[in-house]
Amino acid sequence: MVNIKHHHHEGNVVQFRGRGTRAQLREALEQHAPVQIARERVSPGLVHGYVIGVSSEFCLIAEVSEAMRFDGFVALAIGDVSAVEQDPGRKFVERALELNEQKVPQLADFKLDNWQTIAESAARETPLISLNMLDDELGEVSYVGRLTGAEPGALILQEVDPNATWYPDTGAYDFADIGSIGFATEYMLLLARIAGAPPVPMPPEAMPAS
Repeated sequence: MVNIKHHHHEGNVVQFRGRGTRAQLREALEQHAPVQIARERVSPGLVHGYVIGVSSEFCLIAEVSEAMRFDGFVALAIGDVSAVEQDPGRKFVERALELNEQKVPQLADFKLDNWQTIAESAARETPLISLNMLDDELGEVSYVGRLTGAEPGALILQEVDPNATWYPDTGAYDFADIGSIGFATEYMLLLARIAGAPPVPMPPEAMPAS
């Protein structure tokens, strides 16, 4: 979402009072307040939406698009969050969502224990998930596909490319390199519909040599 600048007096900006990032995220959750979340070490952009889940190390955000509609979810590591602020246009956001007949979505029994439980919970909600991997130059690089399992220290994903073509094999994505996990955006839902059912993944030994 584009970061729209609002002209306002500093005294009109409502700051979360919680001491520490996790406390601020919990406050945003309890207040049902739209937020802007910065992760300066990961990405220059902001995450916009509503906090709908917080654990000791992770949070779950229902993202809000420029069109003022809910568009998917993203799970973030709290340790990567550098700032949590109430959206300065809160009244507009709330009114616009109301006009669009949008209600804050809730996901029951979503597990935020670690990247594996997050990915497994996301995969139960939707056919495709996005593993957003940390990159020194690009910030995050997204790999979209079907979660097929996990191994010690990594998630296993069967990817689908931007033309909705399935890869014939799977790949391992290390927990240590995951920046965030996204799912259920309009783009991914359409991609899943166009791609259709994935083929049975070929074992590595069956793949042609590169």
